[in-house]
Amino acid sequence: MQIKKDYTKMIEQFEKMEKEKQAAIPTISFDNNKIVHLPVDLLKPFPNHPFELYSGERFEDLADSIKACGMITPLLIRMLDDNTYQILAGHNRNNAAKAIGLETVPCIVLTDLTDDDALMIMLDSNTNQRSISEMSISQQAHIYALDVAVNKRQGKRSDLIKNIEQNLKIFSNGADLETCTPVGNKLKTVEIVGDKYGVSKNTIARLIRIDTLLPQLKKFIDNKQIPVRAGVEMSYLSSFEQELIAKIIDEYSYHLDEHKAQQLRELSKAHKLDRINAVEVFEGRYGKSVTQKLKSFTIKPKFLSKYYPPTVSQDVIASDVEASMDVWQEIKTFYPDKSVYDIKNNIINLLNNQK
Repeated sequence: MQIKKDYTKMIEQFEKMEKEKQAAIPTISFDNNKIVHLPVDLLKPFPNHPFELYSGERFEDLADSIKACGMITPLLIRMLDDNTYQILAGHNRNNAAKAIGLETVPCIVLTDLTDDDALMIMLDSNTNQRSISEMSISQQAHIYALDVAVNKRQGKRSDLIKNIEQNLKIFSNGADLETCTPVGNKLKTVEIVGDKYGVSKNTIARLIRIDTLLPQLKKFIDNKQIPVRAGVEMSYLSSFEQELIAKIIDEYSYHLDEHKAQQLRELSKAHKLDRINAVEVFEGRYGKSVTQKLKSFTIKPKFLSKYYPPTVSQDVIASDVEASMDVWQEIKTFYPDKSVYDIKNNIINLLNNQK
């Protein structure tokens, strides 16, 4: 009997805690579906807005649509503590309104939002209006990483997003958000975000790694010099090593496949990733035994004439070349991550400073 009483008490305490927990979640309202018109110049863009803004023909089409049909869907605006306004959804519409000379735009002002609430609304409202698959890989990676991070911090506020989406449909009468054309088990965070965007959890996990890369390497992923899986391997390198790889790719226009990326990562683990070994990997020579001897070659007289008169013997020239190679190899050890031209310029600058 005592066990039953304790069990009942435990259930009551749990229910009380759940009610308090639900009550602590701020309720976001639309002020009775009220739309206010605010000056376009008072609306600040969302900081570090991750979505590429419209330009060219796409922007002109949006501006023409607003000019012809008006602003069908209001902007989502956040009121900040200093009574200024921040755009959550509608950056393109606000810019188009400015371009056609509108002084005010219709807005829904949301209050009492945490920074994470605002970030989640900004991500969801923007991804609902455009196809994320049309974005570059690095843009997709950044959006997925932001979404996973905000979900991990506070949990999915699906009630908040659904409330906003329902109100937007009411305001726009089912119209497209940009133009007047009609239109069970608990999951891990990466699975939740994956389901939201219609991609696998493995894709989300890989692209989150891509988001940690240096901008130079992200550029190579976007232009397909580095495939995504190779980029994931690169994400485990240090910033210095990533910068080294980016410089080598840029200098020689190399393409990096997954196998070579794995070799670079192995070198990094062994603390042996320098310029020489990296180039060996890119050239496909790393790890292969060299059995053939170097072949002799001739330095062209036209090149030698820049430094020696015709009267100098070949033995003297050969001796100078050998000594120069010894010095050059020694110099390169001080600049393992620089190109020949960078090393040359550095030495010239050092010599000039000593005059």
